[in-house]
Amino acid sequence: MEKVLLIGITGNFGTGKTTVCKIIERFGYPVIYSDFLARKLMETNQKLKNKIIETFGKEAYLTDGHLNRKWLSELVFSNSPESNGLLAKLNSIVHPFVLDETEKIINNLISEGNLLIFFESALIFEAGIQNLFDYIILVDCKQEKIFERMESFKKLTKEEIERRMKYQFPAKEKANLVDFVIQNNGTLEDLERNVSIIVEILKELASN
Repeated sequence: MEKVLLIGITGNFGTGKTTVCKIIERFGYPVIYSDFLARKLMETNQKLKNKIIETFGKEAYLTDGHLNRKWLSELVFSNSPESNGLLAKLNSIVHPFVLDETEKIINNLISEGNLLIFFESALIFEAGIQNLFDYIILVDCKQEKIFERMESFKKLTKEEIERRMKYQFPAKEKANLVDFVIQNNGTLEDLERNVSIIVEILKELASN
């Protein structure tokens, strides 16, 4: 008897979760990207926009209606005492909207016949939603790799990277709570091979 499996993909800032997800998509499986979904809802859902403006002020949005991402990011990730708890507050506002929309997307994917559905989020454990998933994959890598990627691709400073990392649970803690761990320290070919092995295992689990 075939069954639908919802699989969480998580990992700390800069570990390569998106690359893993792109590989999974190339294998033909749908991936829901929580960050992309959150950004979309923060700009298109009026009820959510109103809540963000009420909490953070009109500066949270640009005059054209787009989210003022740079301003909001600097605010919630700031080291100032005033910013303490603001990231958690923002997440508590946005997450319920993301989960509601995710449920609709999942139902559509199931109706299309998908048996493996992947959901990518850095904050599965921080948001306390780990019980929503049948299995969870953790993407991890050495810290020097994280700094290398984020400085190169995201153009973030070492201080900005460290500031963002402190808001996430250590990867060692997460490794004890997940079903699969992918170490992303090697080549793209190594990563593809590791992802392929896990997807094959999940296909077996969905078909039994």
